[in-house]
Amino acid sequence: MSARKHFQPIAQRLSKILYRIGFLLMLVIVMVYSVLSYFDVAENLHAQLVSLAQEHRPRLSAALWDIDPIAITEELDSLSAVSSVAGIALITPSGARYMRGVSDEVSKELSYTVELMHKSSIIPVGSLTLISDRYEIWKQVAYRVLPFALAQLLFVMGLLFALQLFLRKVVLRRLDALTIHTHLLRPDHLDTAPPPPLFESPVRDELDNLLQGFANLQSNLLHQQKERGQLIHALAESRDQLEVEVAQRTDESFYLSEFLQLLSKDAARYLSMPLDGAEFGLEQTLKETGQLMGLDTLVAVHFAGEVQQGSVYLWHKGNKKIRPDFTLAKRNLFPLSEKKLNSQAAFMMSVPNELAEESGEAALCRDLHLAKLVALPLDFNGERLGVLFAGLSDQHRQYSELEMRLLPLVAGLCSNVLAHRRQQLSLQETKNALLAANKQLERLAGHDALTGIANRRTFDEALLQDMRRAKRHSKPLLLIVLDVDLFKQYSDYYGRDEGDIALQKIAAVLGKFAERSGDCAARIGEKEFVLLLPNTDLHVGKLLAERLRLAVIKLGLLHEDGSALTISQGLATYAGPEEVSAADFLRMADKALYRAKRGGRNQAQFVDLAT
Repeated sequence: MSARKHFQPIAQRLSKILYRIGFLLMLVIVMVYSVLSYFDVAENLHAQLVSLAQEHRPRLSAALWDIDPIAITEELDSLSAVSSVAGIALITPSGARYMRGVSDEVSKELSYTVELMHKSSIIPVGSLTLISDRYEIWKQVAYRVLPFALAQLLFVMGLLFALQLFLRKVVLRRLDALTIHTHLLRPDHLDTAPPPPLFESPVRDELDNLLQGFANLQSNLLHQQKERGQLIHALAESRDQLEVEVAQRTDESFYLSEFLQLLSKDAARYLSMPLDGAEFGLEQTLKETGQLMGLDTLVAVHFAGEVQQGSVYLWHKGNKKIRPDFTLAKRNLFPLSEKKLNSQAAFMMSVPNELAEESGEAALCRDLHLAKLVALPLDFNGERLGVLFAGLSDQHRQYSELEMRLLPLVAGLCSNVLAHRRQQLSLQETKNALLAANKQLERLAGHDALTGIANRRTFDEALLQDMRRAKRHSKPLLLIVLDVDLFKQYSDYYGRDEGDIALQKIAAVLGKFAERSGDCAARIGEKEFVLLLPNTDLHVGKLLAERLRLAVIKLGLLHEDGSALTISQGLATYAGPEEVSAADFLRMADKALYRAKRGGRNQAQFVDLAT
């Protein structure tokens, strides 16, 4: 635990901070003013030295020209008498020196040197150096700075003193009042504690808002304290009544908790249950629920639909069964339940009075030896799926209010299970149909619509895979690109339909050359086809190309002039070690096809990437 901090009023802390800032600011201003004054004084002294040198220059030049020591001495004495001149150095070309007050530290002092010229000579007769001591500069600077610093000090002291008085009068008084008020506030003395004082001022500030906020807070706390007392009194009056009701419902709550846990467990079980396990799961739910509620039997009748057959799910504590023809669960077997459940959520029937002898309800009571029967609808999204029956064998036993409240929950679970099973069956049928449709789409997406052989996308995928396989196993890969010669003239003469028939026949011939697993015959352009043959070298490829050329001629497709419709082919092989992309491989075969076209058509040209 940290040591307790020493208390110090905030006004005193603010005053100390303001004093420090004020003195620091004053010090900076005085220093800046001192520097500026120094440069100003130095400039004035330098101007005085220049003026004196220019004034005495003619007379000294004449005295040096006339070699008049008396005149020289008088001029030097006259210059020495000036307060701003600390030293004089007069030097002639012959080396003679006239000094006044010159020390060894001339370089550290302010000086001005001028050449002495005579009107009768073009050569200087000497040089005059006037020196001013820096002590004179600092003395003049001090005369300027000290009054300014004193004025600044008095101004800052007065301003800070006035600010301190303002803080003590405005801030400290209100903070003291707020501190005293917070010390007086106690939870058990809220009504006796005086409100915080409100100071009169022409304007409001944050401290006024804070004092007003504490006054409002005290008022709100008093109001809440009164309300709390009233609530405590009301709760005390209700406590005894609640204890009686809690005691009455404790057993019911335990019973209901077990029932809800059972339903939750069964609901979770149905979510992961396979399609063929719903019948056993529903009968298990009826068994566990009937045993917990103390019933003699629970029967869930699922009506037959257009597609799905009806079912009867039964639990009886004596393991009694019903007649086999109820497996169909026809809706017309339960006319009373259908009629009553259209206007009410549940109804109870007595066997001797209300049930027709041939009805399904009477058959259930007769086969299972029931004296009373409660029927509840099994509805899902407004659709009647079936009926749930809860039976009792003892005629004197009555259905409790809690049982009549819980049976709709059992009916709801059974309805969801039956609907879920129906949806699973429907989804299974839909899934099977989708799988069949997807297979058909995949087949159609990978084949050319006109010729029935593979299309460009299938060829591109096969080319990439076969090139990787050829590189991995160092096996040759043969690519034949073929183009129908003069097909436009053929199609223009016979028409588009005959042209399509010709392409289909050529594609059929090409497909016969791709009989092995892994071979690919594809149409990649309007009249351009490819044949991709793994594990096939160039020698075999030449033989296949010749056989393919002759097979197309044997189709008997003739041009207008009687000549046969032919094909030109470009062959390329890939052995694996070469770093060649699929696009480059196809481009090499296209180049070979171009050479075949230029060479007169109806022929095959080849290129080996290894060479």
